[in-house]
This record gives sequence, C-alpha cells and structure tokens, in this order.
Amino acid sequence: MTITQHPIQVVARRTGLNADVIRAWERRYKAITPNRASNSRRLYSDSDVEKLILLRRATAAGRRIGDVADFTIKQLHSLVDTDETAVARLPISQIQQRPSTGSVMERFDDCLDAVVRLHSDDLHHSLSDASKSLGVLFLLEDLLRPLLAHIKDECRRGALREAHYSVALHTLQSFLSNLMVSEPHAEVDFKLVCASPNGQVHNLAALRLAVAAKFHGWQPIFLGVNSAVEEIIYTQEKTNARLVAIGITRPTDDPLLANQLRRLRTKLNENIEIAITGSGAAAYFDILQEIKANYIQTISELPLLLDRIKQTSRMAQ
Repeated sequence: MTITQHPIQVVARRTGLNADVIRAWERRYKAITPNRASNSRRLYSDSDVEKLILLRRATAAGRRIGDVADFTIKQLHSLVDTDETAVARLPISQIQQRPSTGSVMERFDDCLDAVVRLHSDDLHHSLSDASKSLGVLFLLEDLLRPLLAHIKDECRRGALREAHYSVALHTLQSFLSNLMVSEPHAEVDFKLVCASPNGQVHNLAALRLAVAAKFHGWQPIFLGVNSAVEEIIYTQEKTNARLVAIGITRPTDDPLLANQLRRLRTKLNENIEIAITGSGAAAYFDILQEIKANYIQTISELPLLLDRIKQTSRMAQ
C-alpha cells in the first residue's frame, strides 16, 4: 500500500503551523520523523499531519511542546479533548492566547522553560536571542505580553508559583532596562517621560513603551515605579519632553489613581500629550477620556502617536 507523502508547504497549510515551527518541533523535540526524498526534501505522512494538528491544539490549550511531543496520537486525542472541554467552560476574558506563528512560538517555549526552572540567566539569554531574531517591536508585543500573561494565568490556576512570576517579572524588567540604554540613536529634540504612578506594583508597562519609543528615535526619560505626579511634571518641564507616558498594570481599583491622573493633566501644559498603557489601563477608561489621554493598547499604536506629535511640533515652529 502506498503511503501518501506531503511536502512541508502542504503540511503547514493543513496544520495551521508555520514551516519553521514544524522544523523546530522535529529538530528539538523529535515530535515527528519525516521521510526524505532523493533531493533531501522533507516528506510527511498523514499520521505526521494528524499528530501536528493535535500538538497545535494541545499547545493552544496551554501545554508546553516539550511536555507532549512524545505522546502518541491516541494519547494526544484524549489530552486535547480534556483540555478543550475545560477551556470551553471558561469565560472568554480568562482565556490567554499563546503565540501560534513563526519563530515566536519557539522563543515563547524557550522563555517559559527558563521560567519554570527559575533560571534568570537562561531567560535573559532567550530574550536576547528573541530580540535579535524577531526585532525589538515584535519582541515587545508578540512575545513579552503573552508570556507574562500566560505566567500569571498559570500562577492563578496553581501550575506555577509566585516565585516563577517574580523571576520572570524582574528578569524582564532588567532586560528591558538594558535594552533601553543599549541603543544610542535618539533625537534629543523629541523626548518623553515614562513612569508608573504611586500605587502601581511594577514598571513593566512603562518600560515596554520607553524601549519602543527609543527604537523609534525618541529619547525616553524613565522614572520607574511609584513616581509622584509632582516629579513627573518637574521632569517634563526640566527636559522639555513632548509626551508623558504612564504605565498602569495593577491594582486596577486604586481609588487614588484617578485624582493623580487629573492632577497630572491639570498641571501639565495643555500642549503636552499624555499616553496611558498597560494591562490595567482599561479599568480607568472613563478617566482616560476625561483627561483626553491617548490609550495605547498595543505597541504598534505608539509610532503613530509619536509621528503625529513630531509633525505638530514642527508645524508650530
């Protein structure tokens, strides 16, 4: 009986996996073993395709590829049915999405593996490799956001501990701080102040935005976490920054934060724009509208704001 053989382009289309992910799962995890044509081109069987589809569904449900790569097709069917039934019962807001395209998935698993082992150096090394292969903006949006969200979700359900989250958070902050000062190019005429206001528990959102701005040619002045409104205003005036960017993560029910943001808007010159970013920003959406702040949901929105401010500033000269 002739066994149907498929080239990797066909397999990628049928499984929904990028070709480089398929190769990575084969090379690093021995998930499948394709045949080789006379010209050394990979050829995959129907069983290979079925297993890859099941592995994609398993990882989409939160499994690490390294934990399930050697499962049989029967075992994967059982695992996927159980996982997808459990996920279907969750409210949509509680379902965290893992990366599913290109080399981002492989980098995600590398970083997550280092977190699980509580190995900060390996995590830093994986982030550095990801920065080189993906580019900084894709690193910030497509890898770091889902990675931290996934770790938090795993902590909530007991699969990871607070120690894992702490290692991830502090390593990410250290990595981004180094990244922010490693890029020398910046237009000194265009600066922004980045800070997390009093009451916030970490500065990752503000750091992400500062790094993105630096790689878009702006000079960030980073104040860090628990920054008083008066210090933010002083820094803006002293440096003549054109934008004040505020990171909000948690808590999302701080009764004092609304007044901090109002005071910031009142005391800043009306020509100075405010940008708000972070996973907790949406909880204060009404106040963001009140103070006419720019709500930056994804890093890709930031360059549009920066370019608009540049254009407005140059027209005013």
